[in-house]
Amino acid sequence: MKVTFPQAKEIKNILPAIVSFLSEGTFKANKDGIFLSSLDPANVAVILLDMYPNMFTEYDVQDEEKFTINLEDLKKIMTKVALKNQISWEIDKEKNKFILTVYGKAKKLFTLPLIESEGSFMDLPNLELPVKVEMDSKAFYDIIDSAKVIADEIKVVADPDGPKVSFIAEGELKDMRIDLTPQDESVLSMEVPSKAMARYSIDYLYKLSKVARISDTLTFKLDSGKPIWIDYKSTDKFRFGFVLAPRE
Repeated sequence: MKVTFPQAKEIKNILPAIVSFLSEGTFKANKDGIFLSSLDPANVAVILLDMYPNMFTEYDVQDEEKFTINLEDLKKIMTKVALKNQISWEIDKEKNKFILTVYGKAKKLFTLPLIESEGSFMDLPNLELPVKVEMDSKAFYDIIDSAKVIADEIKVVADPDGPKVSFIAEGELKDMRIDLTPQDESVLSMEVPSKAMARYSIDYLYKLSKVARISDTLTFKLDSGKPIWIDYKSTDKFRFGFVLAPRE
């Protein structure tokens, strides 16, 4: 397997959010793309990354293969890579190595060992989440960032009357409420066929939503007492998402 990114920007911006919860990642590569789908050690969130062939200037994947690498080490290497640098990923099965090549003023070659992992690629079940909102990704981050100073969990309430979706954080002496409606400038579309309410960890949402810069918009889906599924997409190039379990 060998693939080449035209620039390091997207993967460099996504990695810190992934590494906040996963120290290593198991990727699946095939003709349709390179995919990561892993449950965090606390069993609270599934981290998703889909990178499609259109994301790459070179895409050479002959057979389906899985490989596991240390994501913390990859993140450290990527701190030395400029956003506009072209990079490539390659698997050397004979040497059991992951090879990262950086093309800049000088060609740099980094290698990481392929590791055997107790984790695995996680196939998600189909989740029926009828409440669906597409909105500005930076506006969503601002909501979570504001809630972070109030409480450690956020309540999301969907009401078909309106319709509207409310984000509510309640502390001992302070609280916050932000209502989203289809008329808001930050909301592109909203589907609320029925009432729904669920609570989620603000810490998880905050760390994961810090990738707002990678995509102008995001889509979130939820239902009462069920996970929230959030996707950041860039046309037909990639998708970064996560599925976060609700709090009781």
